[in-house]
Amino acid sequence: MGNPFGRGRRRKVEKTKRSEIGAPPGQLVADPEAERSRLCFRGFGGGRYEEIADVDLETAFAKRDEWPVVWLDLTGLSDVDLVKRIGSAFGLHDLALEDVVNTDQRPKCDAYAAHAFVVMRMLDAQGRSEQLSVFFGDGFVLTFQERAGDNFDPVRKRIAKGAPRLHAGRSDYLAYALIDAVVDAYFPIFDGQTEKIDRLEEEIFEDVDAVQVPELHAMRREMLYLKRFVRPTRDALSALIRLERPWLSEETKIYLADVQDHCDQLIDLNDTYRDTAGGLVDLHMTLSAAQTNEVINLLTIISTIFIPLGFLAGLWGMNFNPEISEWNMPLTQSPIGYPVALGLMIAIAVGLLIYFKKRRWI
Repeated sequence: MGNPFGRGRRRKVEKTKRSEIGAPPGQLVADPEAERSRLCFRGFGGGRYEEIADVDLETAFAKRDEWPVVWLDLTGLSDVDLVKRIGSAFGLHDLALEDVVNTDQRPKCDAYAAHAFVVMRMLDAQGRSEQLSVFFGDGFVLTFQERAGDNFDPVRKRIAKGAPRLHAGRSDYLAYALIDAVVDAYFPIFDGQTEKIDRLEEEIFEDVDAVQVPELHAMRREMLYLKRFVRPTRDALSALIRLERPWLSEETKIYLADVQDHCDQLIDLNDTYRDTAGGLVDLHMTLSAAQTNEVINLLTIISTIFIPLGFLAGLWGMNFNPEISEWNMPLTQSPIGYPVALGLMIAIAVGLLIYFKKRRWI
């Protein structure tokens, strides 16, 4: 996979909406640029499965008791009234709902008596991020996405095929599967960074180019961009693993610990790539300085050779009459004066080249 951020391209800053300064806590304000809200219902368990796209909340809530596990997925956050109704139906805290709508949250995990609330950043193949909010409790999982398109297709296929662990009737395992899918989607992004680092390293050793420096700095910015997501996600998983609730089994905590280990791997990769990018910047500067020094050395050698030649040419070019004195400009009237002067200059130039070669200056 190639670099998802693009070669040498500055990542576009993603705008986030924040609540008005001084607004009361728990107030839900829709982002005018938010996508239209669409609710999808999925109920499964015991090998059975039902999916209803574009379902209304009343129908979805009425079907809740028919299934061991219910997954409600809301895509688009323009309908804050629907978000409030979902929160009321499942007993979600107003502050948590506010964090759902205000999509500038840091990845985290908040625990409540009847459910857990996990915030993550979900990346697509182009490196664009969106906030994903996950609530899960006894028999239900709720996901809130900013826009259509996510990392959950493998999980949906497993549900449709009747995967035993997912159909065992535990919502915490479904929540783990969704969280794991989000974290796994980070690895192709990091693989793209690996390819870019290798390419830049080869290009720098082959030929130092001024275009490479902006690319290296852009890559370091991308590493910092990803670091903002991965480290707090690891901390959120750590808090979730320590959580003691009847609807969060010890078996699921083992799987969550594996996801946390994946986050640790991503953090190590991030640190390594950032250090490597910094090292390539230093290498680029060193090689550029070495190239400059080579040019300066070459010009210095050429100048050194032409200094005595210019002196001799200037000396013989002085307008002194040799007939007045035998000491005035010898050979200027001789028929072999020009060949002698030219030969002397060539001998001096060759002698200087041999001397520089022995001193290993060239």
